Amino acid sequence: MARRQGRRPATPRREARTARVGQSAVLYLRIDFGEQGALGPGKARLMELIGETGSISAAGRAMGMSYRRAWLLIDSLNAAFGAPLVAKQTGGSGGGGAVLTRLGRDVVARYRRIERRAATASRKDIAALVAALAATAG
Repeated sequence: MARRQGRRPATPRREARTARVGQSAVLYLRIDFGEQGALGPGKARLMELIGETGSISAAGRAMGMSYRRAWLLIDSLNAAFGAPLVAKQTGGSGGGGAVLTRLGRDVVARYRRIERRAATASRKDIAALVAALAATAG
C-alpha cells in the first residue's frame, strides 16, 4: 500500500508509542469520529507530551512540529469533544503553559487502553499475516 502524501515515516519514538504486535508488524489505531474528527497515535502522543512538559510548544517541538500545528491539532480535539482536553494557562512571571484536563487525561487513557486491547486481540492474526508475507518473500 502506498504511503499517503505528506505523512511522515515512522520514527523510533513514534513506533515506541504504538502497539507492537510482532517482530515486523506494528498496529496503528485511529478512531474516526466522522465529521467531528479523529484520534490516533499522533494526537494521543501530543497530549501525553503536553501533560509531561506543561507546554504545547515543547510538546510540538518534541514531535517535530510547529506550535501552530500542535495548537490546531489540540483545538480540533477540544472542538470534537465539545470541552477542553487541553487548557491553556495564562502566564505570569514564569510564562504560560498548558495542562491536560480531567477529560483530556481520560481520553488519552482510554485511547491507550483500546490500543493495547486491539493489539492483544489481533496478535495471532497479525503474526499469521507476517508469516504469510515472509513465506511469499522468500
